[in-house]
Amino acid sequence: MPRNYFLLVGFAISSVALFAQQTPADSLRHVYKTEKDPFKKADAYFQMADLLVDENPEIGVLLADTLEQMGQSNRDPKTLSNASYLRGQAHYLQGKYALALPFYKEALNFANKTSDLEFQGKAVNSVGTCFHDMVQNDSALVYLMRAARMKEQLGNQKDIAAAYANIGNVFSDELAHDKAIEWLEKALAIRLSLPSGEKSAIVTYNNLSVAYNGKGDIDKALEYAKQGIKLALETGNKLHAGVIYGSIGHLMLKKGDPDQCIELCDQSVRLLTEINRKPNLVFPLANLSGAWWHKGNYAKALEFNNQGYAIMQELELLEPLQIYYENYMNIYESLGDYKQALVWYKKYVALDDSLFNAEKIERIAAVEAKFETEKKEAQLAKQQLEITRQDNLRTRILFIAAGFILALAGLFQYLRNRQKIKQKEAELSAALERAEAEKLRETDALKSTFFANISHEFRTPLTLIISPLEQLLNGSFKGDVRKYYGIMHRNGRRLLQLVNQLLDLSKLESGKMKLETEAGDLSAFTRAIAYSFESLAVKKFIDYRVLTPPMVFTGSFDRDKLEKILTNLLSNAFKFTPENGRIDLELKIPETDQNQTGLVEISVRDTGIGIPASQLPFLFDRFYSSTPAQSNQKTELQYMAGTGIGLALTRELVRLHKGQIHVESTEGEGTQFAFTFFVENLAIGQGNPSDTLAGDETVPVLSAAEATRSEKPKMADVFAAGDRQVILIVEDNPDVRLYIRDQLTGNYIVMEADNGKQGLDMAIETTPDLVISDIMMPEMDGREFCSLVKSNEKTSHIPVILLTAKADQADKLEGLSLGADDYLIKPFDTRELQLRVANLIEQRRHLQERYRRSLHTFAPADVEVDSLDAAFLQRVREAVESNLEDETFSVVELGTAVNMSRSQLHRKLKALTGFAPNEVIRNMRLERARAMLEKRAGNASEIAYMTGFNSPAYFAKCFKDYFGVSPSEVL
Repeated sequence: MPRNYFLLVGFAISSVALFAQQTPADSLRHVYKTEKDPFKKADAYFQMADLLVDENPEIGVLLADTLEQMGQSNRDPKTLSNASYLRGQAHYLQGKYALALPFYKEALNFANKTSDLEFQGKAVNSVGTCFHDMVQNDSALVYLMRAARMKEQLGNQKDIAAAYANIGNVFSDELAHDKAIEWLEKALAIRLSLPSGEKSAIVTYNNLSVAYNGKGDIDKALEYAKQGIKLALETGNKLHAGVIYGSIGHLMLKKGDPDQCIELCDQSVRLLTEINRKPNLVFPLANLSGAWWHKGNYAKALEFNNQGYAIMQELELLEPLQIYYENYMNIYESLGDYKQALVWYKKYVALDDSLFNAEKIERIAAVEAKFETEKKEAQLAKQQLEITRQDNLRTRILFIAAGFILALAGLFQYLRNRQKIKQKEAELSAALERAEAEKLRETDALKSTFFANISHEFRTPLTLIISPLEQLLNGSFKGDVRKYYGIMHRNGRRLLQLVNQLLDLSKLESGKMKLETEAGDLSAFTRAIAYSFESLAVKKFIDYRVLTPPMVFTGSFDRDKLEKILTNLLSNAFKFTPENGRIDLELKIPETDQNQTGLVEISVRDTGIGIPASQLPFLFDRFYSSTPAQSNQKTELQYMAGTGIGLALTRELVRLHKGQIHVESTEGEGTQFAFTFFVENLAIGQGNPSDTLAGDETVPVLSAAEATRSEKPKMADVFAAGDRQVILIVEDNPDVRLYIRDQLTGNYIVMEADNGKQGLDMAIETTPDLVISDIMMPEMDGREFCSLVKSNEKTSHIPVILLTAKADQADKLEGLSLGADDYLIKPFDTRELQLRVANLIEQRRHLQERYRRSLHTFAPADVEVDSLDAAFLQRVREAVESNLEDETFSVVELGTAVNMSRSQLHRKLKALTGFAPNEVIRNMRLERARAMLEKRAGNASEIAYMTGFNSPAYFAKCFKDYFGVSPSEVL
C-alpha cells in the first residue's frame, strides 16, 4: 500500500467533513459515514468529491486517488471510472483541457466495462466537451452526437437538452450559426417544458445569444442574454452571471457603447474572480481592453489586455487569441509604437493563415467551376446559332399564314367577349343572391341577439318574483313577508314596463303610433318629471339640478311619450352615476332656432362612467348588442345590456316628434344626451325661474335593500370567522343581492359588493370561502371579475358561481372556460343555490388532504405543477424548508416570503389545507425531524434544535401529538 494512502484518506475525509457543513451534502455525509456496502459508500464519496471539486478544483487529484483505492479494493469499474473522471474534472475546471482529455478517455474505457448506459453517456459527453474546448470540433461532434443518441435512448429530457446544447455550441464555434440556433432552440424548448422551467435554461439562453451574435443579429442576441442574466441573478449562480455579463458587455461594445461594456465586464470579472474561474476571465478582459481603447484610454486598454493574455499563455488557450493580437495591434498603433504594432500584426496574420489558405482553395475551386461553365456556354452558343437559322426558315412559312390566323383570332375574340359578358351577368346575379342571403342571416342573427337580451331583461325580475313565491307556497320562507311583497311588486312593474316598451316599438315600426298632443305648460311638466327623481338623488348623494330659463313654455305636446323619453334618459343617468356625482337636466331653446319653428331642446348631463367613443354610433341601434368577442369595453356592456331596448325606443319617440337625439361622452368623465323636438303653437311667457335641487340638505330615504347595509358584517368579523365560511355576493341589483343574502345568512357570514371592481377588492382583502357573482354588472362585469379572481394567487383557490340570465349552452361554456366552478341560470331555485354552495365548499374540504401532503418536507408534491394553488404551496414549502433550522422563523416571515399579509396568508392556507400558517410551519418541522430520526442523524435533542424547536420537551410533546409516538420510539 502506498505510503501516502492514509494521508490521502485523511485529507479526503476532512475535506468531506468541511463540505458536509453545506446543506446539499448532509444526506451524502450520513450515507458515507454509516453505509456498510462498499459500493454505495464509494458512490456517496464520489458525489461529495464531485461537489468539492466544483468549488476547489486543485484538490480533485487527491480526492481521485482515494476513490481509486476504493475502486481497486472493490474491483469496481464504475468507481475506477469515477476516479478518472475526477482527475479529468480537476484539470478541466482549471482550463487545462489537454491534461484533462486522457483522464476523461480513461473514464470512458472503464465505463464501457459496465452495462449502465446512462453512466457511459456521461463519460462520452465529457470527452466530447473536452475536445470542443480544445477547438478540435470534428472529434467533439463525433462524441457529442454519440452522447445525444444514448440520452435519447434513455429518454431523460434534461440530459437530452444538455446534449443538444453541446452540439449547438460546437456548430456555433464553427460559424454554422443557423445550425447552432436550430440545435440550441431544440434544447431550450425541452428545458422550458421541464418542472424547473427557465431555471435550467440559463446557459442555453447565453449560448443562443452567442449564436445570434455570430449571425449578426445583435438585438436578438441581447434579448436572449438578458433573459439569461435575469435567471442567473435570481438563482444566485455566480459562474453563469459572470459569463453572461461578459457576453452582454461584448454586445454593447458592438453597438458602440463602451461605457456600458466596461460596467458590465467589470461585474463579470468580479464574479468570475470570486469563484476562481480563470478560463472564463479571458473574454471579459478582452472586451474591457477593447472598450478602453475605444474611449482613448490606451494605458487601461493595455493593462487589461496584458492580464487576459497572461491567462491565455498560462492555460495554453487558443480562444480568443486572435482578439488579443488585434487589441495589441490597435493599442500600440494608437500609442505611436509602430514597431510593436507590426510585431502583433504579424502574429495576427500568422494565426489567420489557415483561414487565408481556405479562402484561396475556395477561389481556385470557383475558377475551375467558372472555366467548366464557360466551355459549356460556348457549346450551347454554337447549338443556338444552328437553331436560329432553322427558326428563320420557319418564320417565312409562318408569315404567309399570319393573316389567316389573325382573321380567325378576331372572330374568336368577338365570341369570347360575348361569353364573358354573359358570365359576368351570371356572377353579378349570384353575388346579389349571396348578399341578400347574407343580409337575411345577419338580420336573423341580430333578431336572435335582440330577443336573447330581452330574455336577459326578463329573467332578473322573474327571479325576484318566482323564487320568493315558491318558498311562500311550499312553506319554507323565513324572511320578512312585507319586504318581499314590495320586491315582487317592484319587479312585476318592471316586467310590465318592458312589455309596454316592446309594444311601443312594434307600433312605431308598423307606423301605427301617432302623436296625441294636448296644450300644456312644458316647463312645469318637465320639472314634475324631474322632481320624481329627487328622492333617488338624495339616496345616492347626487348633486341633482333642474335648469329651466326664467320664462314659461306653453304649447301642445304628447305628455305620455315625452314622459317616457325623460324617464329613460334620467334612469340611465342615475344608474351609471356613482355617489357624490352630479346630474343636470336642462330645458332651453336651441341657439340656432331663435323660436322661429317651435323647436325645444332638453339635455341630461351626468358625471358617470361614460361610454367608449367607438360604441357611440351604435348606441341607439335596436338589435345592437356587444359581446366580449366584439369588444373588451366594460361600459359598452353596461349601457347596451343594462338599458335593454330603452334607448332604441327613446330615439324612435324623438323621431315621432320630428326631432333628433345625439350623445356626447368621455369614458370616466360622463355623458350628455340631448334631444330636440317640435312643440305645436309654442309660446313663451314670463314666469319664475327654477331653483337648484339641493340633495345635501335633505335626509336620505332608504329602500328595504339599502336599509340592510347596517347589517353587513364588518371586516373584523370576517377575519375572526373561525370555522364559519365566508361568502361574497357580487351583484349590482340590490333586490337580488338582498334575496341571496337572506337565503345564506345563518349558515354563513355573507358579504356584499355592488359591482365587479368592488367585489375584486373585497375578495383580495378578505379571501372568502366562496363567491357568487352576476355576469352583467357596471364597473367590471362578471366575466372579467371571475378571470381576475382565478388568475390572482391570493384568490385563485376560491370557488366562483356565476349567475346569468342567458340560458344558451354557449354562454354556459364561456363562463366555465373563464374558470367558474359552477353556473346558475336565472330564475334559480333557492334550494339548488344552497346545495351548490354547500357542495363546492365540501369539495374544497376533500382537496385539503391532497394539499396537506404536498407540504410534507421531502415528500413529492401531489398537485399539478401548472396550477396557481400548487405554485403557491410550493413557494410556502420552499420558504419553510429553507428556514427550518431558524427557530425565529414565524408566520410574519412566511407572509413576507410569499408576498401576503398575515390575514391573507391565514385565509388562503386554511382554505387549501385546513391548517393555519403556524401549524404548517410546525408540521413541516416535525416531518423533517421524523425523517432525520429514521436516518439516525442525531439524538432527539439534537434534532429538535436542528429543526427549529428551542425546547426538546416541547418538541417531544408536539411530536407525540402529531405522530402518536414519541421521538425515542422512532430511534
